[in-house]
Amino acid sequence: MKLKNRIELDSYFPYLLRAISAYIGRGTASTTVRTHGIGMREWRILALMGDRGAVTGKAISIDSGMDKGSVSRALKYLDEHGLICQCATGDWRSKPYDLSAEGARVYEELAASKRARADLLWSNLTKSERRQLISLLQKLKRNVNAVLSDLEQ
Repeated sequence: MKLKNRIELDSYFPYLLRAISAYIGRGTASTTVRTHGIGMREWRILALMGDRGAVTGKAISIDSGMDKGSVSRALKYLDEHGLICQCATGDWRSKPYDLSAEGARVYEELAASKRARADLLWSNLTKSERRQLISLLQKLKRNVNAVLSDLEQ
């Protein structure tokens, strides 16, 4: 059947990004759960805290693209398992969380294996291509945030 608005998936970047993400996550998720008892959404939060320091649930949701409910459940799980702690703050409306000592230990272990895997995944790219890819992905992410922000208003 000839379709008028056919999307060519081999060049449709949302499809490509999702497929790549799914392939990367597939092997990583089972290892993360098996070795440390956390899933990918918990790992994303630990990774964000490892990179940025203390963050609020709202900031996690905005930066990671996870919905507020998923962030809330993941924060609760991480808190109950002693991997994060709530920072002292005067503002009760936004509770920043950060890695606990145990969370930092788990982060360090996982980060080393995640970096090694990432190095393998893009080993066929030159340093210049890697920099360009990261730059383009960051540019896309900023645009996605702007577009979504406009849609929500």
